[in-house]
Amino acid sequence: MAEFRFGIDRVIDSGIIPTLVDKLVLEKEEEILILILKLIKVLAEGDKAPTILLGTPVLARLNSHLASKNAQIRELAALNIGSISYNTLGKERTIDAKSIEPLTKMLHDKVSDVRTASSRALASLA
Repeated sequence: MAEFRFGIDRVIDSGIIPTLVDKLVLEKEEEILILILKLIKVLAEGDKAPTILLGTPVLARLNSHLASKNAQIRELAALNIGSISYNTLGKERTIDAKSIEPLTKMLHDKVSDVRTASSRALASLA
């Protein structure tokens, strides 16, 4: 459902975003956490998503995943931060959440996809 614009908006309207953000802390299974991060990334493109996301502690929770042992989790956390910080309010909140330092450290990650994701997230702050 979330692959189409109408589907994204319907999923957002269901009120799932705050639940997904809570799961960023509560979920211990990495495979499920990866699916949650992917879904948040898709939903972040919906019209209402930025406002809803910024009304949650999403940035602090994503920041904690930037240091994950799992490269895919690090990559998805950085990509989500980049999606959230595309507008002015998102940029301000991302800076306030102190996301720049961990994203900068990721530029030296062993995994190229992680380095690329952190570069994109940092570029979104420009």
